[in-house]
Amino acid sequence: MSQSKSQASNDVASVGPASPVDPNDRAEQRPVWAWIDRSALRHNCRRAVTLADGRDVIGVVKADAYGHGAEVVAQTMLASGVKRLAVVSIGEGATLRNAGITAPILLLGGIQSRVAAIQSSQHNLTPVIDDEQGLLLASGSLDSEAKRAVEVEIEVDTGMRRMGVLEDDAAGLIEKVMAAPGLRLSGVYTHLARADEADPEPSRAQCLALAKAIRGLPESGAGRPSIHVVNSGGLFRLNEFESGQIETDAVRPGLMLYGLSPFADRSAVELDLQPVMTLEAQVVATRRVSAGTAVGYGGEWVAPVDTTIATLPLGYADGMPRALKGRGKIFLAGEMRPIVGRISMDSLCLDVGDAAVEVGDLATVFGLTPGGERVPVEKFAEDAGTIGYEILVGIGQRVQRRTTDGSPTERARK
Repeated sequence: MSQSKSQASNDVASVGPASPVDPNDRAEQRPVWAWIDRSALRHNCRRAVTLADGRDVIGVVKADAYGHGAEVVAQTMLASGVKRLAVVSIGEGATLRNAGITAPILLLGGIQSRVAAIQSSQHNLTPVIDDEQGLLLASGSLDSEAKRAVEVEIEVDTGMRRMGVLEDDAAGLIEKVMAAPGLRLSGVYTHLARADEADPEPSRAQCLALAKAIRGLPESGAGRPSIHVVNSGGLFRLNEFESGQIETDAVRPGLMLYGLSPFADRSAVELDLQPVMTLEAQVVATRRVSAGTAVGYGGEWVAPVDTTIATLPLGYADGMPRALKGRGKIFLAGEMRPIVGRISMDSLCLDVGDAAVEVGDLATVFGLTPGGERVPVEKFAEDAGTIGYEILVGIGQRVQRRTTDGSPTERARK
């Protein structure tokens, strides 16, 4: 049925005048922000460079740089002493190339098809191979007119039992790759499974196993590929793990670059690391409730006394684990306030007692408070029964990422 002019006019009037908002601006307008502090990232990169003691630092930027934003993070890392980057997927690598990044990019996830091999080559990525199928795919990606060799790396499984060529088969695969026309073996590595544990012996055994697997490589010169072993936990114990076991020329940290401790018994402060992400939200509602009032779905939490409930626009769709119910706390009005009731898809509630909290007040989920106090993401993760990695990569895309340089008191919130 056609609409009359008067009806159409009324509908337009009800909508109001045309919005001046740029239609290309897809940024979320909810009062929730993940601040990415480049100053802290630079500090952590310099820390890694110092610990690496002359070895190249390969910065791991998989999963959108652990949820921080791969393009900004990669550019900042490369300007802060990191020499190479590592991703898992071709899409992640392509994103960095499209952003103008030319540094070597290691493709940790490898290639599983001919199309993937060709795309990896087109984006000048360095795929990891761990069997003859990977070798065939890499060889099949060669362009007959290409003027450069396709670089590949080999992962040796020395104990993780997840990916990589088994250590007993490594020497044979290395030999075949080095003999393959058009390919260049640019690196061989392994991944430590227990670098965060007090006992160094499992990690030392992995280092020794890799050393045995690469005995046939040239000891020096252009024909020797890069050798790397340690992750974030291993980097803080580099000599303890590698000394007398293996000679390496690169390290491969991830978590520590973002300011988190890889150890359960050593804090980021003790390790001289600075938090890169600060997650904040403004209070969007408050209400005074009487003792006996149920809050949230299912009425599982009941106020034991008269209190004030403050609502934040953060829910499980934004990466807040539902397991935090009754366990987690968030910094608001000078104190850590308990999360009460079930976490909803788009919001959560805090019990703020008799504190004078108002709509618009700023809460810090983790990172640095406006006063510069640390709220460790590690503790937030512990309360949720998980690890810091999962919290960071789980922060949803509708949470606005904003970059800054410096402490919370120096950044301008909008």
